[in-house]
Amino acid sequence: MATSNSLSTVLDEAERFGKLNLSTQDIRAALPGSSTEALRQALHRQQRRGRLVRLSRGSDHWLIVPLQYAIAGAPPLEVWLDRYMSKTLGIPYYVSLLSAAEAYGASPYAVMQTQIMVPKRRLSITVGRHDVVFLTRIKTESMPTRWHETSDGRFKVGSPELTALELVERAALVGGIARVREVLRELWASCTPEGMVEAMNAMLGIPTAQRLGALLALDGQNALASQIAAWLHDKPQRLVPLERGQTRATPHDIDAAFKVTLPAYLESANT
Repeated sequence: MATSNSLSTVLDEAERFGKLNLSTQDIRAALPGSSTEALRQALHRQQRRGRLVRLSRGSDHWLIVPLQYAIAGAPPLEVWLDRYMSKTLGIPYYVSLLSAAEAYGASPYAVMQTQIMVPKRRLSITVGRHDVVFLTRIKTESMPTRWHETSDGRFKVGSPELTALELVERAALVGGIARVREVLRELWASCTPEGMVEAMNAMLGIPTAQRLGALLALDGQNALASQIAAWLHDKPQRLVPLERGQTRATPHDIDAAFKVTLPAYLESANT
């Protein structure tokens, strides 16, 4: 019990100084008289009490859970995500898709998972009530990102323009193109023509750019649509459906400018 009480004191002291992220090495250094087994048991007891949470098996990254976050089971992502990804794992990352849209205030739906792009496949993790899902993107480190900052901390998030492209690219993963369009309508205000070019140059996804251009045209976002059209001008294009899996039998119109077949049920912002 002495070790457990001592560990409790160490955690209280760390929290008092705002240090919620601890490594096993940090804890062992603060408790030099504890054996490996005694420390393991003490950590386990603090986990059961909800005072500590381990971010992933084998990572040796521990997170203190202050009382105000006890119900959630963990502090906000801003407290620990960047440290976990950049220092504990040492891999490039950025928050993406619906989670990125939410960071820009452009998510009309409750986001149940945090979606993160990384270079290689990783298993999802659960930290308190935070479900973190990893998706792969080659050259993750080359994608345009920004810092999402709050009073609790910060993490990297894909730029608004990259987020728009990825939502279109992975529409099936986030509920289909109709849902994507609702999110994009709230995201357009955060996008710029210059940012769109930067994102397209990083992704180099011609069919995705065609699809996004068609959606921009439908929503009357002419400046952004014109920028995509200019970027596509000297690139090989083929006729693509707006949504992957869209059957030929589906009634549709064709956006001739972007070479995209559009389901007939989609309405223009101008109608």
